[in-house]
Amino acid sequence: MASPTRTARLQAEDHRHLWHPFTQQREWEQEPPLIIERGRGVYLEDTDGHRYLDGVSSLWVNLHG
Repeated sequence: MASPTRTARLQAEDHRHLWHPFTQQREWEQEPPLIIERGRGVYLEDTDGHRYLDGVSSLWVNLHG
């Protein structure tokens, strides 16, 4: 699990430098971004240790080969 300082720094960098093309910007600016630390199989894990099923990865695999 990452330290709160590291997570906060990465969230600030995300807001400053990354564009999320399929995201409503007004809502995105109000919430801290999700910082994914690792992926294992079909699961992603954030810096707080929460696991998520990666349900959209197949969209990009099928679209881009």
